Amino acid sequence: MKKATFALFTLVSFAVGTVAVAQQNAQPAAAPLAVPAGQTQFVGNTAPGVKETLAAQADVSVEAVAAPQAAGGAAVVAPDAAVAGEGFVAPREAVAEKAKEAAAPRVVFNPKNRRDPTLSPDDFLLLQYREQQRLAALEAERQRKLAEERRRREEAERQRQLELARIKDPTREVRNKIRVTGIIGEEVFIGSKIYTIGKSIYGARIVEVHPDEVVFSYKGHKFVRKVQL
Repeated sequence: MKKATFALFTLVSFAVGTVAVAQQNAQPAAAPLAVPAGQTQFVGNTAPGVKETLAAQADVSVEAVAAPQAAGGAAVVAPDAAVAGEGFVAPREAVAEKAKEAAAPRVVFNPKNRRDPTLSPDDFLLLQYREQQRLAALEAERQRKLAEERRRREEAERQRQLELARIKDPTREVRNKIRVTGIIGEEVFIGSKIYTIGKSIYGARIVEVHPDEVVFSYKGHKFVRKVQL
């Protein structure tokens, strides 16, 4: 029974395979596709419907678009030149800005005192005292120079005033030197000497004699000296 079943299954399988080979041989052979020069041609059977698809694609042609010429004759290649056509300008690529450098942390050193940590408190006190003495000496020297400059200016101003006074009143040079001690008639006692009208003393000439005063003339200016007892 098993042998009969196996024989029947083998016979049916053989019959089905024979029918399939006969149907395949009955179909016309597919024409080989055109292969461009320089490419390898593959030989084989095509599946149903593939032949029509390949034939439709073979009718499509793409024309090359001339690349625009840049200054100097160099060609500028644009990615979308085949689509945009003549006069196409490639969009400018965005350049990423340089990332800002992180700012360095700001360090502030604010000690409570200015004492050198390597110095002992006694040494720091001594240095501080010496610095105060040095600053005091500098201030004293500055004040001395200011006082000296002030005295120099005062003396210069005094001399200036005297010079102006001599210009305005030249009799000042001699009138304070003349001291009249007495008058008798037309005789004038000056010091231990007797002078009369027309006589001169220290360049000042006697022009008039009065009972209690004498009139002198000096460089065109007159001045009066009274009797001083």
